[in-house]
Amino acid sequence: MEKKTPQPENDVETQLETEEREVALEADKVAEELKRAEADLRVAEKEMATLKDKYMRLLADFDNYRKRKEAEVEAARREGEIKAIRALLPVLDDLERALEHAGAKPETIAEGVRAVHEGFQRILSGMGVEPVPGSGEPFNPSVHEAVGIVEGEEDEKVAEVYQKGYRYGDQLIRPARVAVTKKKEVGGGK
Repeated sequence: MEKKTPQPENDVETQLETEEREVALEADKVAEELKRAEADLRVAEKEMATLKDKYMRLLADFDNYRKRKEAEVEAARREGEIKAIRALLPVLDDLERALEHAGAKPETIAEGVRAVHEGFQRILSGMGVEPVPGSGEPFNPSVHEAVGIVEGEEDEKVAEVYQKGYRYGDQLIRPARVAVTKKKEVGGGK
């Protein structure tokens, strides 16, 4: 009689081989996934580097834009100041001429000052600066500053202007300082 070798050893070997193959297949799958993940990571890193470069360029462009706009605003401000100074220099010239001639004929000072005043008003008007309405006009708190009250025929009329007000277009530069009328009460007042 022949002796048979026990099968369990063969079965264990077969089972071990099968499990080794399965583990090897699983390892291959994991290795493939790892390769794909590494490739995806490289693509993501390249995309991130590209986006970072775009962001840095955009940031630099914005900073340059901001600096350019600040310089333009400063240049416009200075140009406006220079324009105003150039417009006012003739008034200074007229005042200097009036002072030079004041010693020769003191009575002509008023005439010279009046001419300087008119010239200065023309310059302001040419720049768009206009006086706020004054005496006899209705009191308007948006352009008048009441500094006194006087009796009058009507309520809230400008009776007297102590300091002229001016506006530039729609913008108030300085309110007029005025005395406002208050209607005189007649009859049984205490």
